[in-house]
Amino acid sequence: MKAMILAAGLGTRLRPLTLARPKVLVPLMGTTVLDFWMWRLRDAGACAAVVNAHHLGEKLVSTVAENTWPIPLESRFEPVLLGTGGGLRNALDFLGTEPALVINGDIVCDVPLRELPRKHSEHGGPVSLLLHDCPRFNNVAVDENDRILGFGSEASELKRSLPNVRLLAFTGIHCIDPSILSVLPPDRFSDILALYRELIRAGRHPRAIRRPRVFWREMGSIRAYRDLTVELAGMPEDFLPPLHCGSRVRIDPRAFVDPRAELRGVVTVGKGCVVMEGAVLEDVILWDNVTVEPGSRLRGCIATDGSVVGGIHEDEIFTGPRQG
Repeated sequence: MKAMILAAGLGTRLRPLTLARPKVLVPLMGTTVLDFWMWRLRDAGACAAVVNAHHLGEKLVSTVAENTWPIPLESRFEPVLLGTGGGLRNALDFLGTEPALVINGDIVCDVPLRELPRKHSEHGGPVSLLLHDCPRFNNVAVDENDRILGFGSEASELKRSLPNVRLLAFTGIHCIDPSILSVLPPDRFSDILALYRELIRAGRHPRAIRRPRVFWREMGSIRAYRDLTVELAGMPEDFLPPLHCGSRVRIDPRAFVDPRAELRGVVTVGKGCVVMEGAVLEDVILWDNVTVEPGSRLRGCIATDGSVVGGIHEDEIFTGPRQG
């Protein structure tokens, strides 16, 4: 089994953090979303994966090339954004002919991936989508036979007009037969949902794999990123490896925190950081190589790579050299 992680999006809702890193490389509890999914794919028995890149693509491509991964990982750079369908079409030669997993690069989820290809094969359709009940995002119409009938506004209309139709939420994880991608034009923008709608019209319905209870979080905004960090800090230590859950204060072993500094609430300190004497950090996320100057007081702040921060700040984001 091979897999693709979709990571070429612009990350606009997570700006200004995604001006420093692509979303899939944003630090999360001592690792990144890319690391998280690569470990999960290894444990699911995947043999190789590919990730697409566009926004800050050079950074993602170099990260893939310069690091060792649990399973082989390739990158596909898109000079022009190709969308979810075009990105997959661009990796068709890598995906091959066997069913492949596709994972959105902005989610964290505890689903056992190993089950999905088996359930996909049992359904016998060209595509299977992992769905769950999350009222805020329930916009996929599913009938009693687990056939997917529509998405978005059309799903709501189907729910009103047809019996035995339920609305569920898409987790961002699908299992596909790569052969369906061949109808998409190469090197052109396309949306995978448009292809799925074509399959529905042709009577080749994508199928739902329902997961009634699943930990699923989308890291799509600054607020969601902060909330997820706090939530994971309160989880058991072994909740979602390789994420380092279960610790309200996490200091990378390659960082230095002066013993006269004070850390309160949920604080993560990345590698190469220096937190100087008298600094007080409360509910703060420091990426890598951040310097917090003596006597600084930070509350609810995020500092991206290489920031130098001094002074008193609350609910601010720092994205570069000295600020304060």
